[in-house]
Amino acid sequence: MLTQLQKSAAFLLMIGLEKSRKVLNLMDSDEIKTISAEFAKLTELSPHIQERVRYDFVQLGYEPEMGPAETLYVLRQLFNGSKIRKVI
Repeated sequence: MLTQLQKSAAFLLMIGLEKSRKVLNLMDSDEIKTISAEFAKLTELSPHIQERVRYDFVQLGYEPEMGPAETLYVLRQLFNGSKIRKVI
């Protein structure tokens, strides 16, 4: 089972470098540090994990044609609408 933070990092990797970069540009420095640390920990994104992450984000309202601000809004829905952070 992936954590909210792991799902967020996996999702950003899955949507591609260009779109991820635009989303990251909208985050504050604490969010960027938190999510960047999680990128380094991701070792494998199996097809099953990708399918699960994609499903979860579609359930939150994500659509591939969304812009960076809308995509960040959906990402933050995993954190009850607040900034991306490590949940303990």
